[in-house]
Formats: sequence, structure tokens, C-alpha cells
Amino acid sequence: MSERSIYLTKLTLLAAVYAAVVYVSLFLVPAGGSGASLVWPPSAVALLALFLFGPELWPALLVSFFAVLLLKGIAPPIAAGVAAANTLEALAGVYILRRFDFHPMFNRLQDAMVFVLAAFLSTLVSSTLIVLVRITGGAVFDSQLWAGLWIGHTVSLLSFGPFAARWAYKPLFTRTKREWIEGGLVFSAIVILDILIYWTPYSNVGSVSLLYLSIIPLIWAALRTGPRGMSLALIMMALIASTGVLFGQGPLTHNANLAQELFGIQLIIGTLSLIFLIFSAIVEERKEATVRLRGNVEQLQEALEKIRAEDQAKADFIAILAHELRNPLSPLLSGVELMKVRNEGSPDLLKMMGSHLSTMARLLDDLLDMSRISQKRFQLQKQPVKLDTIVAQSLEMITPFLTERNHTLTTTIPPEELWLDGDQVRLVQILVNLLNNAAKYTNPSGVIKLRAERDNAHVRVMVTDNGIGIHPTRLKKIFEPFGISDSTTNRAGGLHVGLSLAKRMAEMHHGSLEAQSHGEGKGSTFTVRLPLALTAPLIVEEPRSRRSRFSRSTLGQNQKISGALEILVVDDNEAAASSLCKLLEHNGHKASTANDATGALAWCEAHTPAAALLDIGLPDMDGYGLARRLRQKFGNSILLVALTGYGQDEDKRKAREAGFNDHLTKPVSIVDVERVLAELAQL
Repeated sequence: MSERSIYLTKLTLLAAVYAAVVYVSLFLVPAGGSGASLVWPPSAVALLALFLFGPELWPALLVSFFAVLLLKGIAPPIAAGVAAANTLEALAGVYILRRFDFHPMFNRLQDAMVFVLAAFLSTLVSSTLIVLVRITGGAVFDSQLWAGLWIGHTVSLLSFGPFAARWAYKPLFTRTKREWIEGGLVFSAIVILDILIYWTPYSNVGSVSLLYLSIIPLIWAALRTGPRGMSLALIMMALIASTGVLFGQGPLTHNANLAQELFGIQLIIGTLSLIFLIFSAIVEERKEATVRLRGNVEQLQEALEKIRAEDQAKADFIAILAHELRNPLSPLLSGVELMKVRNEGSPDLLKMMGSHLSTMARLLDDLLDMSRISQKRFQLQKQPVKLDTIVAQSLEMITPFLTERNHTLTTTIPPEELWLDGDQVRLVQILVNLLNNAAKYTNPSGVIKLRAERDNAHVRVMVTDNGIGIHPTRLKKIFEPFGISDSTTNRAGGLHVGLSLAKRMAEMHHGSLEAQSHGEGKGSTFTVRLPLALTAPLIVEEPRSRRSRFSRSTLGQNQKISGALEILVVDDNEAAASSLCKLLEHNGHKASTANDATGALAWCEAHTPAAALLDIGLPDMDGYGLARRLRQKFGNSILLVALTGYGQDEDKRKAREAGFNDHLTKPVSIVDVERVLAELAQL
């Protein structure tokens, strides 16, 4: 079919349907009234027809309405004016609905409000034009007729319109058996109450009108059945009320002042339709918002689970990576130290190799710390610690790097004794990272200053350098982990986690870390601010037997245990075990190696070692299990030290529970090994 044929078919069908609706609706106009009906269904049919099938079908409304009025004996001029008024009403309503993006499902408050606006404004057009047509025909202005027409058409749109729109747009739906039963109860209550109110003389219970009681099932319908059920409830109420007034035996039947009573009922039905149309839209919108929110929450939970899984996988990967990288670093460091003690190779080359091995080990530690902080698994071991102790340990650790870079370092600390309540290892790490950053980004032979001063209840430590400085745009992102610097500031390389780690650790101590720079080439200053302890601690000498075996040693760097020990080194990395064994032998000890737990236990059957350095990741039995077996065999007469690439707090806890006296994280210098053996020998 051509487009013209389709258009004519639609035009003919709409004209026939609309003519039938108008013809039947004229019977709803009460005899002896003002000419206005309680409800006027053609208003809803015309509006929805043009909205759903196109406003270009308006001639069908005009012609069919005019023909029906002529058939009823209405004068042609009046019939034409009334037909034109009703057609213009539908066109005005369609314009408003389309102008404000109306959707016939009534799932949004916006749709209900737009429909209400269209109902009030479009019917105002038709009622005014109809009254004007009557005046041109010789009638006088009748305000009651105008109000009755306006309210009647508006009530019709509010009660019939939502039903026609919702059911015409989506007629099919599914409900559960329970929902069908509930819907039957709701609508049965509405029908019974409306029949009692408008068809029978029993519209009151005592002095209370059943109209108030009818509000309950309407609320029930709005809450439980949504806009579809609510629209059905409204049209049922309007039909029962309009037919009851005309044909029932209620108190309004044959009322002498019928026009006034009709106007009152129009207001009641219109008000209820307006209230519950908006109410059901709000309820439906809230239901859909709840469903969307629940879906978003489920998606968010899935995303969080995925993020947690990815974070865990990342943390596990970093831990494994650190372990696997530390294992080969250990024999390299031991080899470098062995070459030093044997005076083999270039001293400068060995110094450079040792420095880079230490840098790599520190980077691995920073990576692990960043991972643990991001997963909130990082805990501080707080205790009273003096500021000068933290500064001294920081300088001890950073001095080799400063010497390598030929930097000049000056320190200024207050003469008074200042105490901090913090994790000594992490506070030292903060200053080391700041000093290392200053040394790395300052050209050789630069000047670095460390200045500490009291600031009321805080201590402020400033690390200043005359290095390459920081560009203002980079300054805002200087503490971001894994940040990408520009070519000027990135020439020293690195993972860019040291400053981020220092800032996070300062904040975990309830302090802060800030950076200042006047620009590129003008140096920089990093200021860490930490709270002082409220009171100085009371120092009591702890009995030697109660000292923590896992505390860091305070012995000198060159101090080692007096006298030779028989030491067993167990590591599946033969190069690491062999090189460490040779270093121990160079220091006067008697050292032996085993590459698995089975070999270690077999060696112990013939020997009684004074100390055992055990790797954890052994092929046949992990180091924890081996430590327990050695404890069972030798009791507390043997010193057990975990020597492993796993260095997190959880790993140290497992080592402690397995019976180890101490825990060293690879790569390990012979200095660290001798330091631990010397300390443990004093306990």
C-alpha cells in the first residue's frame, strides 16, 4: 500500500471509532443539566489517537465529531464550532506532550506532571471556544457551563487518559498468581465502594462518607499495582461515578440542583485522579530507582570484588617478584663482598656494584611496602624513639650513596632531647628516602642540608638540596606513585615510589610531608612534620633474657661474634649458599652447606651446629618445617636465622612461630649476618 492509502485507512478507522465514542458519550450528558457531562471520554481518545498515530490525523476528529452533532440535531454552525474546539484541544495536548518528552508508560514523575499540564491547558482551550461558539449563536455567557466543560474534559483526560495511554502503548503484561489475587482484592474493593457511593443510598456509614474509605484501596493500587493498575482504578471510578449519577439510586439521582452536584463530583474525581496519578508515578519511579540502585550496588560489589582480587593478585605478584629477584641478588652481593675481602677486582667497580645491589634491594622493599599500604595490611610498630637516633641511623644508611655522589651533607638538630612515638624503622625509612631523593636528583658535588627543629607539639625535619629542582606543574604530582616525569626531572630514573611511600608513612604517624621548589635548577626542600610524644618515656633496663630476638641489632657495622662457630647454611640456590659459606669461613667460622631439608637433617645427624641459616623456599620441606625439626632435635642450643626473600610482617610472624631466633631478608650482607649472630650470642 502507498503512504496515501495507509493515511486514508488510518483516517477512516479513527473517524469511525471516534464517532462511536462521541455518540455514546453524549448519553452521559444529564438531562436538565447545563450541557456539561461528568466525564467526557472523547477528550482522552482524541488526545491519545493523535499522540500515538500522528497529529496529521486531526481531520478524522473534526469530521466525525461534526457528523455526530448534526445527527443529534445540532445546528451546523454550533456543531462545527464544537467539533473544531475538541479537535484543537487534542492538537494542543499533543503539542505539550511532545514538547516535554512525554512517555505513555507513566514510570516517571515527569510524565505524570506533563500529562497533568496538557490536561489542564488543552481543555482550557476547548471549553473557552465552546462557550464562545454558544455566545455567537445568541446564548449568554454561562460561567457554570464553562467551568463544567473545563473540569469535565480535564477529569476525563486524567481518569481515561492514563488508562488509554498505558494500555494502548503496552497492552500485554505478566503477573504472578499472587499478584492476580492481590489485584482482584484491590479492584473489588474499589468497585464495591464506588457502587455504594454513587449507585446506592448507602454512601455513608453514620455521618462518615464512604468516599474517605475509598482512598485506602486507591493507595493500595498505587503502591502495589503501579501506573497500569492505577490507571485502571481511575477509569473504573470515573465510569461508575458517571453512570451512577445518571442511572443509579444514589443520593444524587434526580437531584433538583443536579448541575451543582455534578460540578462537585467532577472536582472530587479530578482531585483524586490528579493526586493518585502523581502518587503512582512517584512510587513507580522510586521502585525503578531502587531496582537500578540494587543493580548498581551489585555491579559495584562485583567491581569491588574484582578490584580486590586484582589487588591481591598484584600484591602476590609483587611479593613473588621481590622474592625471585632477591634470590639472585644474594649470591651477587656475597660474591662482591668475597671479592672485596680477597682484594680481587677493581675497588671502584666493586663499590659501584655493591651500591647498585643495595639500591635494587631498597626498591624491592619500597614496592612491597606500597603494596601492603594500598591493601591496608601495613601496621606500624610504635614505641618511644629519640629524634637524634632516627637521624643517626638515617645518615648511617645513606652515607655510602652520598660519598659515591661526592655530596656534602650538613645536619642541624636541636640540642634538647626530643621523643617521637613511632615506628623507628619506618621513621628512618622516611628520612632515608628523602635523603636518597635529594642525592639522586642533585648533580655530583652538590650540597644537601638536613635541619630538624621543634615546632610546638611537633618536630619539623627539612631536607634541602641545590639540585635540579621541580617544575611547578610536576610539583603537584611529586608524591604520586609510579609517576611519569618529564625528560628533565626523570633523568635519574627509578620507580618513583620513594617519595610516595615517605608521605604515606608520615601520614600514618599523623604527620605530613610537603615539597617546595622555586623551579627547575633551583633545588628543592622536603619538609616532614611529625607529632612529638606527649611525655618522655621512662627508660628501664630490660633483662637480657626478655629482649626481643627479632629486634634489629645495634652493634657496630664491623662487629662480629667472638670465636668460631660451626654454622650450617641451607639454601637451594647453590651459588648463594656457597658464597655465604665462604664469607663465613673468611671470618673464622666453620661453615657447611645443604641444598634441601633432607640434606640438612642428614648433616645434623653427624654434627651439632651452633647456628643454622635457613632459606624458607626449600624444595622438599619449607624452612618453617625444617626449623621445627631442628628445635625438636637441639632445643634452644642452636641459633636459627631465617634467610629468605620473603620479608613481610606475615613472613616474620611465621618465622617466629616456627622457632627462628631472627629473620633476614635477602640480599644479605655478611655484615648483617655477623651482626645478628653477635646479638643472638649475647642473649
